[in-house]
Parts: sequence; structure tokens; C-alpha cells
Amino acid sequence: MGSAFLVEILAMTTILVVANLTSGTSIEPIPGVKICTNEDTSNSFYVFWLPILCFEFLLCSLAVWAGIQRSREEINFVPLSNGVFLLDVLIKGNVGYFLAIFLVGLVNAVMWGTLSPEWVEVPEGFPHGVAVIAGCRLILHIRNAASPALDDTYQGSLAFAYPLQERSAISASTM
Repeated sequence: MGSAFLVEILAMTTILVVANLTSGTSIEPIPGVKICTNEDTSNSFYVFWLPILCFEFLLCSLAVWAGIQRSREEINFVPLSNGVFLLDVLIKGNVGYFLAIFLVGLVNAVMWGTLSPEWVEVPEGFPHGVAVIAGCRLILHIRNAASPALDDTYQGSLAFAYPLQERSAISASTM
């Protein structure tokens, strides 16, 4: 798994280096408008998303394979304290994560492949934001599945330095 991740990183780095060496930049793409932008970006820059999508597909395939193996085996897994199986949460989360990343990466790649170079930066942040949000949701689902049910935990009360009083008692003491 680590070697596949390294291959992904090397492929992305190679694509970025080649694309940046072969493209130019401009500080004034439109007369009077000063902004740093890409010029003459290669039309094949969209292949940047291929290593990412391939690695995510590998992770999703492993999750689906684990789910298939689990369904074939007649092992009775012990559910967690709230009746949820951790493996079910992992498989469901990984497949959902892959679908979200795949769709956003695909849309980004299509936009990069079809739009002019000045639009390259517009959709760039969406896949990264989706990856962070989907990853956080996966972590929260795992935490929720692994945490004990609310009945089993101690629900302590807050201790205040000044105990709460009723409104009528407060207004009576100030008069």
C-alpha cells in the first residue's frame, strides 16, 4: 500500500513538473488587469487527476474486496457496544469516499481538459475540500461506531461557581 502511495506521489510530481516547465505565466492576461495566471498550459494537464483516481480506486477496491470476503465467510463478528459492526462502517465509508472523490475529480479533469488555461485555478480547490470533508466524515462515523452507547457512559453535570437561581429570586434580592 505504501509503494502504491509513493507511485501516486511520483506520478503527480512528474505531471506537475512537466506541466509547469512547458507552460508560461503572465501577470497581466488582460490589459489593465494585473493577476498571475497560467498561459499556454498543456491540454493534457487534466491527467494530473489520473494517479489520484487510480489510488482511490485501489483503496475502494480493497474495501469492496474486504466486504465480499466478509459476506462469504460465516464468521459471527461481535458488534460494538452500540450494535454496529466496525467493518461495515469502514466499507460503507470507503465506498462513499471514493464515489465523492471520483465525481469531483472527474468534473475537475473535464473542466481542465475543455476550458481555456485561465480557468485552471477555478475548480482546483473543490476536490481538496471534498477529500477533507469526506475523510472527516469517515473518521466521525468510525468514532461513532466505536464509541459506547449513551446509556453506558457517565453523564456528569457541570459545576458552576455560582449556582443558578430563578429569575424571581434574583429580582427580589436586588430590590
